Amino acid sequence: MNHVIILSAGTGDRMKRGKDKLLMEVGGKPIIYYSIMAFHDRGDIGTITLVASRDNKAKIEEIIKKYRFPRVGKVVVGGKTRQESFARGLKTISKTAEKEDVVLVHNGANPLPSQREIEEIIKKTEAGGACITGHYINSTVKEINADHIVRTHDRKKLFAAQTPQAAKYEIFKKAVEKGKKSKTEATDEAMLLEAIGQKISYVEADENNFKITTPADYEKLKMVLGEPPEDFRIGIGQDSHMFEEPKHNENSCLTLAGIKIESEPKLEANSDGDVVLHAIFNAISQALGKMSLGFYADEQCEKGITDSKKYLQIILKKMKKEGFKINTLGLMLECKTPKIDPLVGKMKKSLSELLDIPTQRIGITATGGENLTAFGAGLGIQCFAIVSLKTDGL
Repeated sequence: MNHVIILSAGTGDRMKRGKDKLLMEVGGKPIIYYSIMAFHDRGDIGTITLVASRDNKAKIEEIIKKYRFPRVGKVVVGGKTRQESFARGLKTISKTAEKEDVVLVHNGANPLPSQREIEEIIKKTEAGGACITGHYINSTVKEINADHIVRTHDRKKLFAAQTPQAAKYEIFKKAVEKGKKSKTEATDEAMLLEAIGQKISYVEADENNFKITTPADYEKLKMVLGEPPEDFRIGIGQDSHMFEEPKHNENSCLTLAGIKIESEPKLEANSDGDVVLHAIFNAISQALGKMSLGFYADEQCEKGITDSKKYLQIILKKMKKEGFKINTLGLMLECKTPKIDPLVGKMKKSLSELLDIPTQRIGITATGGENLTAFGAGLGIQCFAIVSLKTDGL
């Protein structure tokens, strides 16, 4: 039988959130949930023991009850050091663990170990006695003293340890006992194993197996799990207009994304009919939780203001007041005429200036519609816009 000990007694001072990081939520669930879940439903795991702090023990027990984790046998209070906490977790399974059982030790703050890692670690531990997971070093590593660089190390021989780390029960027991006698200050379980001369295999960790230590790590975890950050908004907007009959206004022309296209007729509207700017307005307004274009633009029309760039400034000012700026913009147009692709360069340049966004963050695509709609038949133009907003200054 294989056993898992999850170490969850750390203070998490570097998170600087004033809250136990393991209880912080991502996707509606606390971080410790994902760490438990990585092992809980595996058929090759017998028991799971959590080593908690005095402060978070009750909360962790509530989480175990809420999410029904029957394989979690006990939640024990850890010691002052990681080494002491591990020793207490190992003692907890002493009555059920046999000499050859594999014991996996895992950081509660590493919520995303892959199933491939766990499986390979168990197999290599069964074969050789011990195994850890970690990342290969990509950066050049320098050893330093108080004043200078001492030497450069061969990064091909360096490995950044993560968890799970595993060994057979009798090997871990021997390592813990020796570490206690020699007063070893181990920063991970592999150090205890090294101290007794145990050979340790290794498995490359998946890129998402990282420890949540800083606020940046927490934001990365939210991104990996598909949760948008609090300072991120998304909005969708749409607008469409039919073309005017040329005889109604022979001197007018099409306005699209703030540019004039003399060869095409104007779109029928109280304004200049710029469907692109109108769709963008609605997208930004939706992201901010505001009203539709007409709510703001009708008053402008009554004053004789027909320039859609003037309308757009209304929502841009509201956006700036709330501390946001545009991160990305995507446009999708449907029309038989004009051909959009030849205009994309000019449209992007115009929108970049109007919205204060690099052209590289603007995407414009179009379809001819193939006569399936009024727009595909050449009677007008339809535009969809999607914008993402982020906090200004990021």
